[in-house]
Amino acid sequence: MKLLKLLPVLAVVAVMAASCSKDDDTPAPTTYQLRAADGRTITVTTAVEQYAEESAFIDMLERQAGNMELPTRSGEGGEVQAERKTVTGYDEEPFLINDDVWQQVRLGSWCARYGLVSGEEYLLNFKRVTKYIPCAYNEEVVSDAYLPTDRNMGFNSNGVGYVIDNGNNDSGKYYAYTLVAVIGYDADGNVVNKHYPCDLADLQWKYIILQME
Repeated sequence: MKLLKLLPVLAVVAVMAASCSKDDDTPAPTTYQLRAADGRTITVTTAVEQYAEESAFIDMLERQAGNMELPTRSGEGGEVQAERKTVTGYDEEPFLINDDVWQQVRLGSWCARYGLVSGEEYLLNFKRVTKYIPCAYNEEVVSDAYLPTDRNMGFNSNGVGYVIDNGNNDSGKYYAYTLVAVIGYDADGNVVNKHYPCDLADLQWKYIILQME
């Protein structure tokens, strides 16, 4: 008799347990929508990536830059003179590689050099930047040597630096490309707009002009 009285209670407990089990099996959302302070609605990843060391952040940028898929251009025979030059800044409007999908990141103490706060959560994206390298009709442009310590360079798939489009001299210019990181917002959507490794106007493009015969 006691068992019969307990059956309704046991049934309710069983339903609740099944409901909880079903909820536990539901995958957590991987992104959410955030209305930023500048009025944009952006998509943000729920996972927070940690970059305690700057070297880990650079490794990530190099992997991301592999999506550029632009070959470096090598010099050809016949040059009679080589001249090293540097230009700064950018030409075409930089654009976000991942559109409006932003990654949540937390950076180590190294980020203070770039005006950021260690341990704070920021929203990260990537910009592809274009620069026109000027040259004459009988000149060819190749990328100059660079070092990982060149803080005013961007990134390509091989590390620090940039790539030159494998095309011909286009009416007195070659197209050069690089990738930079942009910390666009904090986790609350407030505008930050910091670039790494430097401000876009300070990007340096080192190259060699080869005068062809």
